[in-house]
Amino acid sequence: MKDNLITAISEISNNKSLLTLDEASIKSGVILRLLSLLGWNPFDIKEVKPEYTIESRRVDFSLRIGGSNKAFIEVKRPTESLEQHQEQLLNYSFREGVKLAVLTNGMTWWFYLPLYEGSWEQRRFFAADFLEQDADAIAIRFIELLSKANIISGDAIENAEHLYKSRQKKTVLKEAIPKAWDKIINDPDDLLVELLIETTEKLSGFRPEVIDIEQFLDKFSHGAALIQKFQPTSLPQSARPIFRQRPSTSQGNGYINKMVQSIEFLGKTYHPRNWKEVLVVVSEEMYRRHAADFDRCLVLRGSKMAYFSLNSNELSQPVNISSSKYFVETKLNSNSIARRSHDLMALFGYKEDDLKIVVK
Repeated sequence: MKDNLITAISEISNNKSLLTLDEASIKSGVILRLLSLLGWNPFDIKEVKPEYTIESRRVDFSLRIGGSNKAFIEVKRPTESLEQHQEQLLNYSFREGVKLAVLTNGMTWWFYLPLYEGSWEQRRFFAADFLEQDADAIAIRFIELLSKANIISGDAIENAEHLYKSRQKKTVLKEAIPKAWDKIINDPDDLLVELLIETTEKLSGFRPEVIDIEQFLDKFSHGAALIQKFQPTSLPQSARPIFRQRPSTSQGNGYINKMVQSIEFLGKTYHPRNWKEVLVVVSEEMYRRHAADFDRCLVLRGSKMAYFSLNSNELSQPVNISSSKYFVETKLNSNSIARRSHDLMALFGYKEDDLKIVVK
């Protein structure tokens, strides 16, 4: 079971076309595939009940044993934010006395103990992110929490409660927080503490408390100066974050504190006045070439922000793309603009080398 599950998770995470699918396609192509590998029969509605009705509402899937609901799974499309659907799922689960609930868009999976006390985030005891975490580690957790055998035996709930209360959480967080910091320090676009919490959860599956983050930042002269200056060389050698070469930026801090001089994009040379215009030029050219499929851009989201949207109010500094229905966020630093430009191009099959940025 484990090997087949690892293979499936790896294939799903590497298939970027899944990010453009609708909810129904995610259900059939991702959810039911994984449930089958976990021992469930997706063709037997006595086991996997689709569209389970609760009063006038429905949950996408109920995993059932002997006529009893054991777990609810709510599915959303990849472009949707999961946060706004937590309350609904947990309310349904609480009403039905279901001890285990899952909210997913196919790539991100949030696991809850609905009958526990606390906020929605506090009842979310584990998160799996196919694009960030190791497939082997995810497979182990999925078997522990969602395999039919463990649901039947009750081990799934015991495993869930163990994860909720586990003393190992601190150990995992101690390793994951520095990794999250290393990731964030190269792309400081959002509020640092909130983003560090979100990224730590993606890397480890556990959501740290604010005190965990504050204690980590306190090691760096209370964190405040570092947040303002982003000067890792002022830290002790052992405490410095590791900067990795990224394909969309140059050396050191990438494009930070550099002015864009020109860009070479798909055989043409442009002279944008600022970094914002770089992203606008790329967006408008991608829309001109791929207007029919431009909905793909909506999958490009950060943990707390959208980079493209149909609603200008969702963005801080929106720019309308070629008088279309789409808007692009331009309140980004230079590194983020370079990465968002390459990410957008990749959605339509273009290579990194198709965009070259000249700075001074």
